[in-house]
Order: sequence, then structure tokens, then C-alpha cells
Amino acid sequence: MVSGQYKRVSSRLASVLLALILLSTLASLSACGGATAVQQQAQQKQAQLDRSLQNARIIGVPSSLMTPILQQEQQLSATAAPLTLFNDQPTTDYYRNLATRYGQLQIQLQGLVQITTDQFRSQAQRDMQNLQLSLTHGRTSGLPVQYFSQQFQLCQTSLASARNPKDFAAISSKAKEAIQSLALLQTTSDQLTTLKQTIAQMKKAHLDVTALQMQYEGDQQTLTQAQQPQDFQQLSILINAQYQQAVVNTTQALPYITVAKLSEFEVKINTLKHYGGDISVYQKKLDADRTMMQRTNNVQSYMRFAQQVDADIASMSADIAQEEAHYLLQQFHREVNAWGNAHLYHDSDNGQNYPLDGGYMQQGIGSDLDFAFSEAATPDDYQAMVDEANNALFNLHMMEQDYNDHIPYNKVHATDMQMLAHYKLQHSQVVMISLAGQALRLYQNGNLVRSFQVTTGRVELPSIPGVWPVLDRKSPTVFKSAEPKGSPYWYPDTPIHYAIMYHSGGYYVHDSWWRVDYGPGTQFPHTDSGGDQSFAGNGSHGCVNVQEQQAAWLYSNTNWNTMIVIY
Repeated sequence: MVSGQYKRVSSRLASVLLALILLSTLASLSACGGATAVQQQAQQKQAQLDRSLQNARIIGVPSSLMTPILQQEQQLSATAAPLTLFNDQPTTDYYRNLATRYGQLQIQLQGLVQITTDQFRSQAQRDMQNLQLSLTHGRTSGLPVQYFSQQFQLCQTSLASARNPKDFAAISSKAKEAIQSLALLQTTSDQLTTLKQTIAQMKKAHLDVTALQMQYEGDQQTLTQAQQPQDFQQLSILINAQYQQAVVNTTQALPYITVAKLSEFEVKINTLKHYGGDISVYQKKLDADRTMMQRTNNVQSYMRFAQQVDADIASMSADIAQEEAHYLLQQFHREVNAWGNAHLYHDSDNGQNYPLDGGYMQQGIGSDLDFAFSEAATPDDYQAMVDEANNALFNLHMMEQDYNDHIPYNKVHATDMQMLAHYKLQHSQVVMISLAGQALRLYQNGNLVRSFQVTTGRVELPSIPGVWPVLDRKSPTVFKSAEPKGSPYWYPDTPIHYAIMYHSGGYYVHDSWWRVDYGPGTQFPHTDSGGDQSFAGNGSHGCVNVQEQQAAWLYSNTNWNTMIVIY
């Protein structure tokens, strides 16, 4: 009896519990209407974030940079809504917070994409600037750089349309490969010069050099057609093989060639001595090589001798390049300081005197050259420094010469023609900017098209002399100060109508609607006759300022392949 009663009670309790569960479920289902909308919003935010992450990968944002965002998203996805029976507010709050977090990650990703794009753009601009420097050296050295000039123009076209990290990375890659090829072009050209000298030595010995001369001419042709680094590497191996084969086949030439080898080594030692380097170690090597030469009487011994001398010469190449670069750099600084101290601009506005070659001093290209020298590590790096120092000296001499040229600013200046000839730009469009004359002259194929007076950088922030490519073109844009508010160089956000970037770091040729006066003296403190004195009373922050209508004309009549030369 008790057992039956217990069963009936248990049955009733089970029914009650089941009813309560059903009521709770119904209540929960009824209450979930609000949470469902917020849940869908969170899912949409997550889906949007996933699409943005995928797009970021496609446009070239490195996965390593997106890892923190991906990890945070995974952590969010691993969480679950709280379980509630009668109140859906905790669930609603959970999904609302989830949607907010996904939205924050979306904003973080957008910022990452923008920063990455800016970094890749800046790198591409620096690489293009370095490629232009390599091309300039190649042209002034008389090397066959036509192919690389075409590649440079193609990269410039790509730079004009590049929008995302992948675009800029591709430009950087092509520019760096071209720079590597140009360095190998110089090295291989030097090998051919040595081969040519060997042929001349063999001719003096009245030896038949017909076959070797034909090989040399073929190598020269191959050099003009080489494009990729591996092309130059293969040609280098071929030249060495030809040289060694010529020696093997012509034992009569050994005495002449051995003397030539030692003479080359001796010239290198004297060069190092001229630049102030320590020659003691190399002098000992030369003495040892002279002794070794006396024992050279057959092909095998010559080959050993030649390899030793080549190794000795190669061992000093870094020292020669480093000492030459240091020597030229010190010469450059001495000449800049001497000329600047002897040619001071007296500013009647404040009674101060200012050097007229500020762009070449430490605050200008001087510090750039010093930094490049401090960063150099390889013979190629130091050789590049030699080229830059020589060009800087040439530009300085042209500026000094132009200072004494009293021909009107809107006429052809002799120094312009010398700059075009030196840098092989007679068949290009060139914006020529004279720091001494504060003038801009546009040349097309060596012919003067139009001239303007300009205002270049102030003493503390001068415009940078050199041969520069166009790195960006913007119309319109807004310049934002890189200096914090309170700095003497800070300026408010400034709308610019026409801007042509000539140097990485934000150096532009652009309009300056706040000025009225341009020309000599406006790069120093002065009273502008009608402009905004708070901005117009001094030179620029390193840019080249042009009157607005003239800047509009210049922008419309130049392009991405225009060269900008400042001296």
C-alpha cells in the first residue's frame, strides 16, 4: 500500500517537474527574441571581420602582422553565451559585447592595413630613389644601362597606380633586383677592362690575339644584353674562363702578363696610400708576389701566381673603397664649409648672416652622406659611397659656378647644361632647380621650356641637392606636420593643390598659396610683401615652393618619368 502511494506521489512530482521544464523552455524561447537580433549582429560583425582579413591577405598584408588579430578572434569564437532559464539579459549582453569586440578588431585591422600600406609605399619610394642613384652612377660611368632605364620607367608607371602593400612590394622587389644587376654590371665591366688590358699586353709581345679579341667583342655585346643578376654572373664566369684559356694557349705572353698583374697590384697599393690607408700589409704581399713571379716559368706556375695576385688585390678592395669614400667625404665637408663661410647672405630683416650652401651642409645632404658611410659594410656599399660623394662634389661645384652666373633666371644657364650632360639627361624632361638662384627651369630634351622663381628650404631644413626621381604626385592633398605642436617646425594641416614628391621623407615641389614673394633671399627670414607672414616669412621645410598658378602648370606638364635635379 505504501509502495503504491509512493509511486503515485513520485508520478505527480515528475509531472510537476516536467511542467516546470516546459514552462521554463517556453519562457526562454519567448524571451530569446531580443537576444537573437544581437546574436545575428555579432555573427555579421565576425563575418565582416573574416572578409576583411581575407582581403588583407590578398592585398599583401603579411600574415605575421595579422596574427594578434587572428588570435583575439579565435579566443572570442571559443567563448559561449551563458545558460539562463528565465532571463535573457546576460545572453543579450554577451552577444552585444561580442559584436563590439569584433567591431574593435575590424577597426584595428583597418589601421593595420593603412600603416602597412604606408610602410610599403615608403619602402618602395626609397628603393626607387636608390635605383635612380645606381642608374645615375651607371650613366656617368658610361655603362650600358638602357634596359635598366626602361625598367625604372616601368616601375615609375607602377608606382603611379600602386594602391596596396602587394603593389608596392612588387615595385621594391623589381627595384632591388635592378640595383643588384647594376652592381654586377659594374663588376663585369671591370673584368672586361682587365681582359682588354691583357689583350693590349699580348699585342705588345707581338702575339696573335685575334681569337681573344673576338671573344672580348662578343662579351661586350653580351654585356649590353644582360638583364638579370644571373646573366652577369654567367658572363663573369665566361670571361674568367676565356682569360685562363688565353694564358694556357699562349705561354709566350706569360712574362708580359705577370708584369701587368704586379703593376695592377702596385697601382692599387698607391691608390690606397693616396687616400691615407695603411699599406704595410699589402706592401709585404706585393714583395712576396714579386718573389713568386721570379719562379713563374710555365703555365701551371703562372696560374698559381695569377690566382695569388688576384686574391691579394681582392683582399684590399674593401679597404680602398672605404678609404676613398672617407677621403672624398672629408674633402666634400671641407669644401662646403670653406665656401659657405666665404659666401654669407646678410639678412637685413634680422641682421644675421647665413651660408648660401646650406643644402650641402650637415642639415642637408651632408648628414645623409655621413649616415650612408656609417651604414656601409661591403665593398659595393663603399663604392656606392664613392659615387655619391663624387656626385655631391660635382653638384657643389656647379652651385658655386651658378652663384657667379648673372644671367637672368629665365634664361639657359651654363651649369644647367653641364648638369644635363654629366648625368646624361639631355634627352629627358628635367625640372632643374638652382639653389643659388632660387629658380626652377623646366628642360625638355635639353631645351628650356619655362622658368619660375621659387623658395627652397630654410637654413635649418634645406632642400636636398641631387638627381631625384618623381616618387609621388598628389592633387589635391593635405600636408600634416611630422613635428609635434610646440616645435618651431610644427605647422597646422595645410591644403596643397599640386605636389610632386622628389625625395623620400616628404620632400615635395608644391604650390604655396600663403606666399607672394619668391626668388633669391626668400629661403631666409624675411618680410613677405603680402603673404601670411607666420608661414611666408622664411624658407620651406625642405620642399620647393612655387607660386600656385605656376605649380598648376608644372603639375600638368610633367609626369612620373620627369627627373628633378637640385643643385
